[in-house]
Amino acid sequence: MSGDEEEAHVPLPAGAEVEHLGPDVALLSFPLPEPVFPPELTAAERDVALRVFRGATNAAIARERGVSAKTIANQLESIYRKAGVTSRCELVLRLLQR
Repeated sequence: MSGDEEEAHVPLPAGAEVEHLGPDVALLSFPLPEPVFPPELTAAERDVALRVFRGATNAAIARERGVSAKTIANQLESIYRKAGVTSRCELVLRLLQR
């Protein structure tokens, strides 16, 4: 940056952290609110949905829960139906709705 340029400052969300990775690259991270689960979900489905919300893959969820990846896929189909969504991305957005 030359001496004539002014550095831009953008207000950050509460709890946000910025890690400067290079002269033109920064990583912004901030805490997500707690997810809000559809009331129709079972306890097991809420657990799977939470793990999806946190970014886990089906294989990782299956390993952590001690079940097959097919079981997780079946549970996700049920979760999607009950939440009225068709994808992981839509599920995460649904869980963020207040």
